[in-house]
Amino acid sequence: DGSAQAVGKVCIGTVKGDVHDIGKNLVKMMMEGKGIEVVDLGTDVPPEKYVETAINESCQIIACSALLTTTMSEMKDVVEATEKAGIRDKVKIMVGGAPVTEAFCKQIGADRYTADAASAADAAVELCKGA
Repeated sequence: DGSAQAVGKVCIGTVKGDVHDIGKNLVKMMMEGKGIEVVDLGTDVPPEKYVETAINESCQIIACSALLTTTMSEMKDVVEATEKAGIRDKVKIMVGGAPVTEAFCKQIGADRYTADAASAADAAVELCKGA
C-alpha cells in the first residue's frame, strides 16, 4: 500500500573514473531488501554529485564503490567534499569494493567499510537507525 516508512535513504554510486557496477548493484539490491530507499547515481560519479544528491534527497548515507586501486583515492575526495559542503556531520560515508580495506576507510575518514553486499546492507540499516 506504499505506506511503509523507509528505514533510511542512501545515495550510492561508483566513484569517478570507475565504471564497474556489479558490486554496487548487489549492494543496492540488498539495501532495498532491508527497506532502505536507494538513489543510484550509476558509475563514474564525481564527489560533487554525491554531495548534491545527499543534500537534495536528504540521504543519511553516501555509499561509494570502487573496483580499481587507481580510483580508490576518489573516496577521500568524497569525504572532503562533504566537509566543504558542511554536511559531514549529517551524513555517514560507506566505502566498499575489492581493493578497499578497513584501514583505508579509517585513513580517509569514512564511517564504515564492509567486505560484501549483505554486510553493507546491515551496516546501512544500523547507520540509518543511529542517525
